[in-house]
Amino acid sequence: MMIETLLRELADEHIEYDWARPTEYQRAGDLRVTSEVVFSCPNPPEFSPCGDVPPGSHPVHVGFLRRQDRETGEEVTDVSLVFVPLAAPEVIAEAEFEDAIEDWQPLGPDLAFLWDSAAMDVLPEGFEDHVTAELAVPGPDGRGRAWADFLVEPATGLNVLAFPVSSESATCLAGRSADGTLVALLMVAEV
Repeated sequence: MMIETLLRELADEHIEYDWARPTEYQRAGDLRVTSEVVFSCPNPPEFSPCGDVPPGSHPVHVGFLRRQDRETGEEVTDVSLVFVPLAAPEVIAEAEFEDAIEDWQPLGPDLAFLWDSAAMDVLPEGFEDHVTAELAVPGPDGRGRAWADFLVEPATGLNVLAFPVSSESATCLAGRSADGTLVALLMVAEV
């Protein structure tokens, strides 16, 4: 099974409205994990980790759509799905996905970060403004970018993956195999 096929199936299953489902998918790089994975707004008033992801570097994929802004008429990129596979797509396709936490994760209003909780303590001054400016630069195709990767602690490799969103919250789902092993994390923006 191809990863994009799996992502489309997960979007169909976990994103309620057709208009909110991604139309494009990309590999967004890797997330360096040393403690706990968090999907949240840049300065979360509180947060919950999204599952027991093992330390290491893990691939991250995003699903997004492009829409016309009602006020400006400009094309806007919205990420509605973030996926961290920890096993082969065939294994993940058989997994059961359940809430990884009992509460929603705060996002937005325009940004979401996927990061290790240790990265929260090492962000440089003005980081959020830097991220916003970087995401405003068109991608290689001349269109809005769906993600940007920022190294925030070179000694450990801690990074932050940032995404443009138009949602104020997200659900974090843990995909587990029949024996309970975590095989994937799926973050879905709530609309």
